[in-house]
Amino acid sequence: MKYNAFLSYSHTQDTNLATSLEKALEKFAKPTFKRRALEIFRDANDLSLASDLGDKIRDGLEESEYFICMASQLYAQSKWCQREVEYWLEHKSIDKFIIVLTDGDILYNEDTNDFDWKVTTALPKNLSGAFKGEPFYVDFRNLGQKEDLNLDHQEFRQRLVLLAATIHGKSVGDMEGEAAKQHKRTMRIRNAAISVLSVLLVIAIGASIFAVNKKNEALLSTYIANSQGQFNEDPTKSLRLAEQAYNFAKKKNFPTVEASEQLIKVFYSGYGFYQEPLQNMPDVSEEEINSYTDTNNTIYKDILRISDSIGMTIPRDEYLGNESDLYFDDATNTAIYIVSSIALNFSKIYFITKDFDGYNNIDTTNIVLSGFNGYTGYIQDIDISEDGKYTLLGSANGKTALIENEAYRYKADRNIFKDRAILKSSDGFPVRYVSFINGSEFIGVASFDSEYINGVRQDKEKTTYYYKIPPFPYIEMLNADNAHGNLSLDGHYYMVPTKADANPDFWFHYAQVIKTIEEDVVTEFPDAKSIGLTAIESPDKTFLASYQGIFNAHNDLLITLNIDTIDNPGVALSFSKDSKFLKVSYLDGLQRIFALDPEFIIKRINDTSSMGNIARLNETDKERFLIRD
Repeated sequence: MKYNAFLSYSHTQDTNLATSLEKALEKFAKPTFKRRALEIFRDANDLSLASDLGDKIRDGLEESEYFICMASQLYAQSKWCQREVEYWLEHKSIDKFIIVLTDGDILYNEDTNDFDWKVTTALPKNLSGAFKGEPFYVDFRNLGQKEDLNLDHQEFRQRLVLLAATIHGKSVGDMEGEAAKQHKRTMRIRNAAISVLSVLLVIAIGASIFAVNKKNEALLSTYIANSQGQFNEDPTKSLRLAEQAYNFAKKKNFPTVEASEQLIKVFYSGYGFYQEPLQNMPDVSEEEINSYTDTNNTIYKDILRISDSIGMTIPRDEYLGNESDLYFDDATNTAIYIVSSIALNFSKIYFITKDFDGYNNIDTTNIVLSGFNGYTGYIQDIDISEDGKYTLLGSANGKTALIENEAYRYKADRNIFKDRAILKSSDGFPVRYVSFINGSEFIGVASFDSEYINGVRQDKEKTTYYYKIPPFPYIEMLNADNAHGNLSLDGHYYMVPTKADANPDFWFHYAQVIKTIEEDVVTEFPDAKSIGLTAIESPDKTFLASYQGIFNAHNDLLITLNIDTIDNPGVALSFSKDSKFLKVSYLDGLQRIFALDPEFIIKRINDTSSMGNIARLNETDKERFLIRD
């Protein structure tokens, strides 16, 4: 190929930045006796004397290995840019298509496997459906004056190295090392010419230190970028990469803010995390065991008939059958029946009780799960835990939802924490079987791909995933019948009001100290502030919190809360005095505490009693993501 890359851009929007990118890519890691490190096709240079622009552009596209799309709102509207993209899609590989965002926005919707075109303004519509998954792009927005950008500009260089590494076919670390090596070689030749060996030694030492620092900076950026890239594909790897990024930044005395915020985002994303399976972990199979078929309770048969009659009233799809599960509580003569069908807009949960006079009370609520509607969100298996507290819904889109049943009984449309976790299989294949294992200690999920053999669809080998139950990153404090009057869900923490005269009906909103069961103080909260439309600020001004969620000082969303301020007037927020925690308080005594301290989060990630044995990166992952112990 004559050119390493074809630079496609809006002349109105990005001429200065395109010029800077071209010069930097040609110069970065350039061998000493070579004119350029890369050959870039940019029409301002190559077409200045051309009479037939169309032919020259096509020749440039044909002779280029990569296509660099400098995405912006003007780029998306340019007919010439659209034609360049269209030509590449028709004649070249989408795997060689690189996006550089310079203006506007890009948002990829994993549910539709396409860009969200209501939000995406920087790309032309002919890229719709072009990518097999979410494409990685380099963000060159907000870099200041474009004419001042060069390799001495730190932020510009950090972003450029990701672009250069892709085109060179090297890792970011190797790319920085190559740049340092070429720089060192140039300096050695120059100093040899003037025979100043002492100066050469100083420069070599300085270049070596500079290269090591730059390489480490590039590695840190790579860890963070890889964590972001894995977020929607494999949240467990994303979490471990964010942990690696924070620990690496701390070890090298680099700023840890970006790594800390990525760690917070992944940890509180609402996704469950894979568990390393224990020895002799039961298999997740098609066989289901109904715990209540042998019960002698006479009311159970009535409940069974009721659930059967409910199921019979739901239309069946021609190709997809209905899925359901029934839980019966012998002690209270109550039942929970959950059913899902492609004929329903949503899965439904029924709460069934038998009055003393024999009448049936049936309350029903829709189970509304984002990304679970329609054919791809069709529920293929349902399992209710032995204690009736939780339900699993395994979907054809590769996701499994863990919901809390009682949270759907009252105010189901207001409590976002009723959906405890979305468990994502990394292969994305349909989830066929779900099961609670060892009582309610673990969750098992089996996903299958399938293929047609002689006209018949057959399952391929299944992949099994395990999760800890409950896998809740936040600390949830509940009313409890003990000396403290409250206890965290994992049994490790409790709260103590710091005011002796606190009103017992509202004391959860007053100043409190969080302690471990061993009486160690974790943190202290001042009086909580009733939730409103305006945000509150942490004492160190690092974080903001409102009904929407928790933000950093730049208003970037870190944790989603989405608390309804009208239907939840009793909710209050409070940052701890050390700014390391946020507490969400409810009048009914429920408290949720979100750690914003990366040290506490990493400790909790690796606390098997709270979060289980979250899977770690294997040796293949470490090699892939450039992690060296």
